[in-house]
Amino acid sequence: MKSKVDSQQEESNTDNDFSEMSDTQVRRRGPPPKKIVSKNKLPNLERNVPIIIKNNNFVVRTIWTIVMILGFMAVLWAGHIYIIGLVLLINIGIFKEILGLKRNYEKELNVKYSPIINWYFFGIATFFCYGKLFQSKLSEYAFRMHMLSFILNYHNIITFMLWVAGFLMFTLSLKKGYYRYQFRMFGWTHITLILVVAQSSVMIMNIFEGIVWFILPCSLVITNDIFAYIFGVTFGKTPLIELSPKKTWEGFIGGGFSTLIASFCFAYLLQGSQYLTCPQHQLPFSPFSSLTCEIPSVFISTQRQLPFSIFGIDSIYFSDFQIHAMVFSLFTSLVSPFGGFFASGFKRGIKIKDFGDTIPGHGGITDRMDCQILTGMFSYLYLHQIVLPKAVTLGTVLGYVSQLSTNEQQELFEQLKQTLQIGQ
Repeated sequence: MKSKVDSQQEESNTDNDFSEMSDTQVRRRGPPPKKIVSKNKLPNLERNVPIIIKNNNFVVRTIWTIVMILGFMAVLWAGHIYIIGLVLLINIGIFKEILGLKRNYEKELNVKYSPIINWYFFGIATFFCYGKLFQSKLSEYAFRMHMLSFILNYHNIITFMLWVAGFLMFTLSLKKGYYRYQFRMFGWTHITLILVVAQSSVMIMNIFEGIVWFILPCSLVITNDIFAYIFGVTFGKTPLIELSPKKTWEGFIGGGFSTLIASFCFAYLLQGSQYLTCPQHQLPFSPFSSLTCEIPSVFISTQRQLPFSIFGIDSIYFSDFQIHAMVFSLFTSLVSPFGGFFASGFKRGIKIKDFGDTIPGHGGITDRMDCQILTGMFSYLYLHQIVLPKAVTLGTVLGYVSQLSTNEQQELFEQLKQTLQIGQ
């Protein structure tokens, strides 16, 4: 029988034989036998690596969550124009991340102008959307700036001709052997612009009608996400949708009821601030400036009779804004989560975990905004179709006046002067 020392020496010689053999000899003979190490005998450090990584990710995620909240609050109090800048930066980040999913950097070495053309189309889309939204706000400046007046009056045709210039640049940049890639990026770019820039830009109109119309929908989406997670972790047993295996019916329903209650309370707290509720009809660039106005009636609480008595209470005080907030909560609870499900299905389809790594611990900007974009569009339509009265503003009138000729403007001035003199 072999002694233990002889066996160890033979095992050592075998390992040395493998190290001295060529690759061909190793393939013929086979690799050296693997030494099986019991999981329980692994060093403590190796067994704890997943836990250490998970804890580090949690710390990084928490730190950046606090940073984002503080940054958002600072921009919020800086003023309307700075919130618009934040929305534009978010648009740029989302466009960059989604565009990067289809980019082939090796092919772009031979198709040099492809990225430039894609970003050119982004600029045109931003010019069109933001220009349409700012027309009424910039009308009073148009009388003093002839170039601005020209741009506002012919905004649509200017946008189209700029797009045509991009179309010509794209056609001239087509290169043999790369046609499929170039046309795929052309279509991908335009679809992204429609889904992202066009929808998220309407949030700006909500901001000008009162910052509260921007804060409330964003807060309700975050609230629903938090409470859906809490109820899902605590009571979740029934899977909700195959696209997101961790989502449960218990979390979906619990998050919905919690958001409904939170919306009524949030609205009560927010409606008392003039800075948040007053509409902004100008473009002030000075940060942290105050804003005062006569609070719109939608934010004023009135006594409402209950259909039946509850513990001897026949009436309560609440505002129309609190009712509208509850409508928003229904949308953010029942529909907005499907924006996240859509994004999850998309990521599974192209086999990625996150859209990017822009925000440490959170993934990409798109991962955080997938529900917000859909909610922003609903908020804009609901606000302008149902909440706000159909009224003609000074900015709208000035926009039409700027399109008149000099003689017509002079005639309008004389008629207004006569009307005011008769009224006095």
